[in-house]
Amino acid sequence: MRKDASAKRRLDEALAVALDESLSPSAQLTQRQRLSLYLSYLVIAVGLLAGINQRDSALNQSSAYANREAGITAVYPARWLLEETGDFVFRVRDMSYRGFNTQIEVNVAGIGANNSARSVFDQLSLARAQSLVDYTVLGYDEYVLSDESSASAMAYSFVARDASPFLQGISSVVTGLDILIARRGQAVIVSFRADSRIYEQEVATLRWFIENLEF
Repeated sequence: MRKDASAKRRLDEALAVALDESLSPSAQLTQRQRLSLYLSYLVIAVGLLAGINQRDSALNQSSAYANREAGITAVYPARWLLEETGDFVFRVRDMSYRGFNTQIEVNVAGIGANNSARSVFDQLSLARAQSLVDYTVLGYDEYVLSDESSASAMAYSFVARDASPFLQGISSVVTGLDILIARRGQAVIVSFRADSRIYEQEVATLRWFIENLEF
């Protein structure tokens, strides 16, 4: 019995020591440090989310374009450069990318029984083969629009040499995609081009552009 009582007393003393240590100023300080650490993580997370939202808001800003003569209205990224002088209705380019600037070009063409989508593509290819280096048609396919209707598509590639005086001699392989949308005897041709290295990530802008295109 005395042994049991002695063992119980030692156990009670050990528990008392452990309790005192858990309530000691050093233990309380550790708890405060943990709380501060959690709050720091929370502040960092909130800051990252705010930065992402601010970046996305800037990237998603858009500008409107309208051409009454061609009967076209469109929306394009506000930070892109708009051009209307050339052999096209209009063109927008992302000037922020070093190298070949991602671009979307819009043009119109008449289309009928004697002027199919394939013949329009053939005419485009003939002209490009004379002006673009290593121009190659990659294939033809259908492009499904947001309203589930189909458009005609032609993929191609070529080599572009940078015009910047700081990057002279640097060439980029460019991937292009023409989308031909035919309605009421008129065809709108949306030509998208981007550096092949970033084409997959940039093509989302093309989808967004076409969804907001009206003619």
